[in-house]
Amino acid sequence: MLQFYGWATPNSQRVSIMLEECGLSYAVTGVNIRARQQFAPEILALNPYGKIPILVEDGRAIIESGAILLHLAERHGVLWGEDRATTLSWLMVALTSLGPFTGQAHHWTELAPEKPEAARAHTTALVDRVYRLLEGRLAAVRYLAGVECSIADVAAYPWVAKHHWAERDLAATPYLAAWFERMGQRPAVQRGMRVPEGARLE
Repeated sequence: MLQFYGWATPNSQRVSIMLEECGLSYAVTGVNIRARQQFAPEILALNPYGKIPILVEDGRAIIESGAILLHLAERHGVLWGEDRATTLSWLMVALTSLGPFTGQAHHWTELAPEKPEAARAHTTALVDRVYRLLEGRLAAVRYLAGVECSIADVAAYPWVAKHHWAERDLAATPYLAAWFERMGQRPAVQRGMRVPEGARLE
């Protein structure tokens, strides 16, 4: 059976949503990053970087959320959308812009002991920029890669769910808000967002 290591983080939720979308059976090991469990010897043995999520399949550890999404999509032939290149393009937006920008904004708006206004303004402006990009795209299509839900949407959804980390709401981006609601109605998304059961980040 697949073994999933994760917590209530957007990157982990990408993988748990994908596992649910694939209809796969998997066991869950919660790794509480607030308690620094990601640096436990048994986790470092799987990923020396000390990061989650981790998916163990056939005795091998697959690390990095984007790599896991791509692996599962290829292995099971799901969530590729209508066009592979378009799906990959928007997947990269989620992996390289949406997630990192939101995470940086969270640091400077909430986590950092000191919160310089310049850092807060810069990082939240980056989130605004990617939200405008997503809004423009979703004004034209139902999902990021087109008509069908794809791994690009799976990668983006948990990070959009953390819009408050950047002190933002979705009122200014109605197409993004509609997409967010549409994604949130998918049963696999609902189940995946609850994994591990009882895990809390905030």
